Amino acid sequence: MIRVVGSFDLVCEEAARAGGPARPVFELPHALLTPGIVDAHTHFGEWALGRSRVQLAGSATRAEAVGRVAAATPADGWILGQGYDPNLWRDPPTREALDAAVPAVPVALDSHDVHALWVNSPALAACGITRATPDPDGGRIVRDANGEPTGVLLERAVSLVTRRLPAVGPDRLLSAVAGAQTAAHRLGVTGIQNVEGPDVLAALRRLEREDRLRLRVLAHHALEGLDDALAAGVRSGTGSHWLEAGGVKLFLDGALGSQTAWMLEPYRGSDGRGIEVLGLDAARDAVTRGAAGGIAAVVHAIGDAAVRRALDLLEPLPRVGIAHRIEHLQLVHPDDLGRAARAGIVASMQPAHLLTDIPLVERHWGARGAGAYAFRTLLDLGTRLVFGSDVPVETIDPRDGVYAALERVGRDGTPAGGWRAGEKLTFAETLAAYSESGWAAAGRRGKGGVVVAGGAADLVAWACDADAVLKDSGTAFKEGRAVLTVAGGEVMWRET
Repeated sequence: MIRVVGSFDLVCEEAARAGGPARPVFELPHALLTPGIVDAHTHFGEWALGRSRVQLAGSATRAEAVGRVAAATPADGWILGQGYDPNLWRDPPTREALDAAVPAVPVALDSHDVHALWVNSPALAACGITRATPDPDGGRIVRDANGEPTGVLLERAVSLVTRRLPAVGPDRLLSAVAGAQTAAHRLGVTGIQNVEGPDVLAALRRLEREDRLRLRVLAHHALEGLDDALAAGVRSGTGSHWLEAGGVKLFLDGALGSQTAWMLEPYRGSDGRGIEVLGLDAARDAVTRGAAGGIAAVVHAIGDAAVRRALDLLEPLPRVGIAHRIEHLQLVHPDDLGRAARAGIVASMQPAHLLTDIPLVERHWGARGAGAYAFRTLLDLGTRLVFGSDVPVETIDPRDGVYAALERVGRDGTPAGGWRAGEKLTFAETLAAYSESGWAAAGRRGKGGVVVAGGAADLVAWACDADAVLKDSGTAFKEGRAVLTVAGGEVMWRET
């Protein structure tokens, strides 16, 4: 990174290749210049569409969330929303609470961690879910003492509803993704590593064909698309300088907030160990066939049992075009902390989850939380860290993630001095996980993710207290803002 005091000029990489003379000059006194931010874990299309849905993040009570839903206007016969966090509430989410406010229109609301769905009775009826409906493999219909569905669906049970939701047409999805790209640029994001299905990939390809894609995208495939990808000859790390093929994504467990993360030992005060979403044989078959065909494995693992299973699966795999990786790696047993480094497995982590998860780790994992969000330990052991947001679970704004990695506190600023403060990172280390390491994990060649002469012109200028940021103040960075974003040598956002 470079502290800029005055002005700098920029040679567009496209113009340079063509021998063009374009050299825009920017006067940005005291700005902090960094590489463009690579968000290493997004659900970009979901976020793009969700920007027009009912936003429930920050609802302090169930009543507040229900009030927001009641004020919404149905679209295509449904009310859709996202972001509720029942861990903040005294009253649990129930279908009756939604029924009282919206008795006739089906409602479906994604939880904050996107591992649970809260629905009302019309939604249950529309999807044929009754007390007689069996739990699907890898999922659970939460039921009351009488065996009736409460209106909360966990993990793969969510698909009982989502497959019945109104279809989103390609034009609408394209428009949403294009708008989300603009929003990402305003926050300094120039690259994403995305985990979604073929519809979003088709939208990204269409943007590229129309010469409108200005995010560098590593596109991972859902497990359901593995056979098609292999048949089509897809290979991880191939593609263009804007859109590149990633790996095959599979889920081994759920999430901490929903207590569906798969654990070696039960949650505190419980007999439950979470949900093993995908069995060993199916998981091994997927990663083995993928690697044999040149497709990397991208494995969701949050609980310590899931992380151990992921390491067991990935360690023996042959290398392909990009590194195999574990997404989240939130809780690692002490015996497993060095394994990712030794095997060259990328740890794709999301620091912003810390802002809400600190009290949940203490409540549900207790002393085992020493292995949670172990950024410093993993990095010192030689693990390649790449950081992302998991948007729409958290905001795509990288300031939250940088703040969390440097300060390790909750959204209320506690605990003083930071939670498990020995795991804090420096600003330089955090920035590398959001830029240079993200490029390397995508297998990209050339000078990317760094600000050097002849490098890829993906840059962000930040208006912030640069002296404080360079002394590792996450607060100073969070209080700043992106004033210029450049992708591929083109100015995509400039504050005027």
